[in-house]
Amino acid sequence: MTSENTEPNKAATLQYKGKKTPIVSAIGENEQAKEILELAKKHKVPVYEDKDLVNLLTQINIGEAVPAELFEWVASAIAFAFFARNEVPEGFSVTETKTAYDKVRKTYSDV
Repeated sequence: MTSENTEPNKAATLQYKGKKTPIVSAIGENEQAKEILELAKKHKVPVYEDKDLVNLLTQINIGEAVPAELFEWVASAIAFAFFARNEVPEGFSVTETKTAYDKVRKTYSDV
């Protein structure tokens, strides 16, 4: 995740395994943010851009769980990453998830 500037000054990464609480796995500002984004690009990790969310995530210590107040917001970022990679999170129905992905693709294919 990055802030929406052309030159991101903040970035945060999340670790998510199945239906467990997401963990902040890295945060960075300025040069560190650039490096995080370069690594994401190198490893083909989808980047979800949301300035407000990244500002909140960078206030959480690395290794700490995302607070419950941010669950829905963070779920959008996680869903984006799985959708972009056409993957299904551990513990979720492959059939139902793929059907939902297909509906989203059909809805937005003409946009």
